Amino acid sequence: MNSWIELDLSRLSSNIEKLRTAIGPSTEIMFVVKANAYGHSVVPVAQCAWSSGVRWYVVAHVCEAVELRKVLPEASILVVGAINPAHAKECVEGRFVPVITSLKHGREIASALSDSSGTLECHAKIDTGMGRLGIAWEEAGSVLAALASESKLAVKGICTHFASSVEESRSFFDAQCERFEQVLAAAAAAGIQFEFKHASNSGAISLAPDVDMDGVRPGIMLYGYGAMKSARDLQMEPVLQWKTHVVQVKSVPADFPVSYDSTYVTKSETCLVTVDVGYSDGYPRSLSNCGHVLIGGKRMPVVGNVTMNLLIVDAGNDVSVEEGDEVVLIGKQGDEELWADEVASASGILYYDLLTGIRAGKVKVVA
Repeated sequence: MNSWIELDLSRLSSNIEKLRTAIGPSTEIMFVVKANAYGHSVVPVAQCAWSSGVRWYVVAHVCEAVELRKVLPEASILVVGAINPAHAKECVEGRFVPVITSLKHGREIASALSDSSGTLECHAKIDTGMGRLGIAWEEAGSVLAALASESKLAVKGICTHFASSVEESRSFFDAQCERFEQVLAAAAAAGIQFEFKHASNSGAISLAPDVDMDGVRPGIMLYGYGAMKSARDLQMEPVLQWKTHVVQVKSVPADFPVSYDSTYVTKSETCLVTVDVGYSDGYPRSLSNCGHVLIGGKRMPVVGNVTMNLLIVDAGNDVSVEEGDEVVLIGKQGDEELWADEVASASGILYYDLLTGIRAGKVKVVA
């Protein structure tokens, strides 16, 4: 894998500071670093965030929590996937905080700890409309009461997840908020209190400041994408650049077929540039004949089908391109910029998909 990513950690620190200023000191930033920090490389990202004052981190699986604990021994780590009860003791030992997704799930975890001296701190996950994981909000009162009776579980937190957090679907967002409030009220009426309540993802942070609660769970926002102009105008900057290099340059005549199936034929004499990246590295094949890269500070089109390890660019009459030149797939070069949201849109996928799909050979921290 000859492509690499470059991380501008000064941008990440700045993004964190902008968010902290917006939410205020009474709300924790719970930084979502699952999926290798959304493809950004979890170790440098998490270490930078810790230096910037972030104390809570969110992962999807216990194995991610184990790796994160090695570099952040004092961090609070929330595991938002439904853990296998077989990992309950590992969570106690690692001080990981899993979410409980049902009464059955909670009881199985408690049972797995029956011969253990420790208790497991956990958060109750309430399904208020996402329909994915969690205790159904309609029956949450009775389930929370039952979980509270489990001596091996210390249910200190409660959370939910929004299915949509944009102005266009505000009515459903508001309905989820109301359902969550009803669950909190029912729990309080039953004498159940929670030390830590959290609901907002990146979109909700921008949309509804009144839902910040004790913690917010920003993911894509802190990596520099997804900001909305709404209640909060948070202008974040992308942290990651993805780069590779030119491996061959050749002049070809008009009517020259390019790549598999000859889906592109040159219209005139031109310069073709072969670039060291392909779909096995995470560069979408759907960018065949519609993507762009930056070479020499200029935007150049991807032509022909993207192949497993290589792609081809039509440089026109720009004979200044040389083998070994840097190619920017995501990022900035000179005055030209090409960020993940634009690249993903051209390929018909989300920038989440693009970023988490990058398989770069190395990571360079540039600031």
